[in-house]
Amino acid sequence: MGNDQEIQQRVTRAALALDASGDGAWELPTVTRESLTDPALAAWYSPRFCELLGGTDVELRPVTESWSDAILPEDRERVQDARERRFSRQGNSTSVEYRVHTRQREVRWWQEVGRVQPGDRPGTLRMIGVVRDITEAKQERERLDRRLQLLEYTQAIERVGGWEVDLEDTSKDAWLDETYRIHELPIGTKVDVEEGINFYAPEHQATITAAVEGCMRGEPYAVELDIITAKGNRVSVHATGRPHFEGGKVVRMYGCFRDITETKRREAELRRQLALITRQQRAILDLSTPIIQLWDDIITLPLIGSIDPDRAAQIMDRLLDEVVRVGARFAILDLTGVDTVDTMTADQLFRITRAVDLLGARALFCGLTPPVAQSMTALGLDMAGFVTYRNLQEALQACLRTRGALVPTSPRRVLQEASNARRARE
Repeated sequence: MGNDQEIQQRVTRAALALDASGDGAWELPTVTRESLTDPALAAWYSPRFCELLGGTDVELRPVTESWSDAILPEDRERVQDARERRFSRQGNSTSVEYRVHTRQREVRWWQEVGRVQPGDRPGTLRMIGVVRDITEAKQERERLDRRLQLLEYTQAIERVGGWEVDLEDTSKDAWLDETYRIHELPIGTKVDVEEGINFYAPEHQATITAAVEGCMRGEPYAVELDIITAKGNRVSVHATGRPHFEGGKVVRMYGCFRDITETKRREAELRRQLALITRQQRAILDLSTPIIQLWDDIITLPLIGSIDPDRAAQIMDRLLDEVVRVGARFAILDLTGVDTVDTMTADQLFRITRAVDLLGARALFCGLTPPVAQSMTALGLDMAGFVTYRNLQEALQACLRTRGALVPTSPRRVLQEASNARRARE
């Protein structure tokens, strides 16, 4: 009897020690695999166990029903399976996590650790263990899991991977999963610094080697280079590296890879489209300012529509280039297609005339319509700088007379031949 009391005292002291740690102790003194489902199976619960369920040892009946009823229905089968497996692993502790409803109807997460061992009487078994409230730890773990999942999703969506190199213990070197995916390597493959550098395209290895060596000396880097993946694919990456100091010494390096292949492709496509637009704009400009060579040193430019400062600048550039290119002595500006002339238009025409004169050529005007002539008169524009002719034929004849050439009997034929020659060149 004395021994039983001594054993019970030791059990009580052990339970109190567990209670002090925050864990609740429990025992099923006599148990079999079949009796586990018996709601009336005798059980012992420490005061802390009862407290975790929101009651006291007086309120909690010493049977398994008091415990099993608190377990959420959707978790009960998993708990039962875990307890039954303890019979096949006698003497070894196993754990299971599940949710319980406290007497205050609050849902809490528990971790149950237990094992099956010989009972007090020969041929019997008992199950003992502890429960621990892990609600806060579980919530924190779930928060960390969500953050890790968010990080993994972000890496996958943005194609960004990270890496770490420990300069004192290379066994601690690490790559994030997306880094492996970018390199098309199996996740977990061991890759040292030299092997990592060897993934870069041959023409870029000297650049990344210098960057990494600089990082080892404490200099961060950021470069855009190409790598050749394990499957032989060329991938453009934005690679960065940062040193980590301890005691004034670089002990680790951190960095990231970002797959910018698609970005580079879009940039190249944008450059191609911009080049195409530039060529198209040039073609449109050529069409809007068609310059026709009428004679060896005589050119004409038919003008159509309004002439604003931007268009005047384009006309001047094209006309001056053509004067120089063909060595023109005369440039005839045909205003037949100009609807109106205001002060601004007249000013632009004067500017063009002066620019042509500076190149040693002479600018002439023809084709002023009656409405345009009336507008210029009404505006009181100074026409002293203008040499005007009724039409292109007369302007051409005047140029030919000035240069001392034989004036053709049919200027219209000359114009037609010039137009035909221009179309042939196009």
